[in-house]
Amino acid sequence: MAKAKQVLILGGGFGGLTSANLIRKGLQEEECQITVIDKHQYFMMGLVNLWILSGSRILEHSRVALNKLEAKGIRFLNDEITSIDHTENAITTKMNNNKLRYDYLIVALGSELAPKRIEGFEDNDECCFNVYDTQQIPSLRQRILALKSGRVVVCIADIPYKCPPAPYEISLLINDILIKNGTRESIDLSMYVPTPISLPAAGVKVSQDVVKLLNDNHIKFYPNHKLKRVSDKKTIEFENGNKTRYDLLILVPPHQLPQVIRNSGLLEDADQRWVNADRFTLRTKYSNVFAIGDVTEIRIDNAITVPKAGIFAEGEAKAVSQQIINEIKNSNDDKERTKFDGRGFCFMEIGDKKAGYIDVDLYNEAGPTTNLEPPSYEFYQKKLDFERSRLDEWLM
Repeated sequence: MAKAKQVLILGGGFGGLTSANLIRKGLQEEECQITVIDKHQYFMMGLVNLWILSGSRILEHSRVALNKLEAKGIRFLNDEITSIDHTENAITTKMNNNKLRYDYLIVALGSELAPKRIEGFEDNDECCFNVYDTQQIPSLRQRILALKSGRVVVCIADIPYKCPPAPYEISLLINDILIKNGTRESIDLSMYVPTPISLPAAGVKVSQDVVKLLNDNHIKFYPNHKLKRVSDKKTIEFENGNKTRYDLLILVPPHQLPQVIRNSGLLEDADQRWVNADRFTLRTKYSNVFAIGDVTEIRIDNAITVPKAGIFAEGEAKAVSQQIINEIKNSNDDKERTKFDGRGFCFMEIGDKKAGYIDVDLYNEAGPTTNLEPPSYEFYQKKLDFERSRLDEWLM
């Protein structure tokens, strides 16, 4: 009997968990050994941050242990990857300098938050919050509830960032919290973004719909404001020369590749920020090495790339998994499913248990299409169902 192929999956997020489960369903253990490696012990969807912020969920009830993969015949290694060696088809982990060899490698490590790149931000931690850091959300909620008057600023520091609609959801949920707290009329709520429209990947029409939602809820929107620095006088400065004061600053920080990826040889030059991968197969320049999710930059045209969002990582993982299954089985079954189709969706929560629905087709032959369905209670329920269904599929 042929020796089982070794599939290493770096990262236990949307892409990694989808890949591991689909490959396990498609291949027996004697055909393929699957190992997922992640430095975190738990998985939690980023969208749960919104529910912690709004007070409908607590952190302790939102995490699922990644070692539950073991019951599915998938090995989980709680460790940090320190190097990737494409010449030896091996990766090294931090614990005991452990070296693991692979026949197939799926790089799904995601992006890292880089608030240190914003001068002065971490020097003002009493009134400045990194809203993508789950550990900071409970304290942020308490600060919002304690604020009786003043100015709340939500600022996107740079692009790209994870889950493009999330900062707008955050603004709308803060608006809802303030209304329920009876303090909305005495608090100014504003958004500053570096782009000329709210959601460049979604196009002008959906971006206008998003800004209308903000305006309807008296949230001021300032485009073309790229953050430069945070001063110690509760003032932020922008690269266009403008300044604004705040009482509470809520930041979507810059994102960057994990250092191990930058050292891996997957980048072709020093100026490259993200990994290049084929838009359909997600193959990199190295044999049997795939990159999916937030580590990649898949360009649609000069203005649009595939957004850094879990639903796209999931779609890419489906294509990669089918390729690996077909190759190990020496089969052409489900060949159409070996190509990422550029489709995705997300729910845009606005508060009061309502959410809109954004449907995206990036690879449409006539050009990318995006549609925003109006907020409703039904879409909010579907967002809750989305989390439950994925957790059940991946880890239960």
